[in-house]
Amino acid sequence: MLDLRQLRYFVVVAEEEHVGRAAERLLISQSPLSRQIAQLEKNLGLTLFERSQQRIRLTADGRVFLSEAKALLRHADRLENLGRRLGRGEEGGLCIGYTVDAMHTGVLPRALRELHDERPGIHVALYN
Repeated sequence: MLDLRQLRYFVVVAEEEHVGRAAERLLISQSPLSRQIAQLEKNLGLTLFERSQQRIRLTADGRVFLSEAKALLRHADRLENLGRRLGRGEEGGLCIGYTVDAMHTGVLPRALRELHDERPGIHVALYN
């Protein structure tokens, strides 16, 4: 299974094209970062970078993998944000059963407007 932390490290190294600068940006040491990238390559059975004394550069496969890794990380961030909104009650669903009188007296429409104003991410289903 892919390790999101390793993917984040990979993206930063790819963007910086330098392990030292990437380590500084990630606030970690260069050696553990290099080990994490090597472990990712080993787990994938794929060489992501061409390495030289002064530079590290993505391979053709690395460029393809980078594009997909960025997309996956964006989705993971959206999923995390959704989980937090759900946890705070800002997003989700609500099923409401009602009687006809609730609509005619204006109680339910008023309550639904207030709910929508306070929690626009809540989806409401009405059943009578």
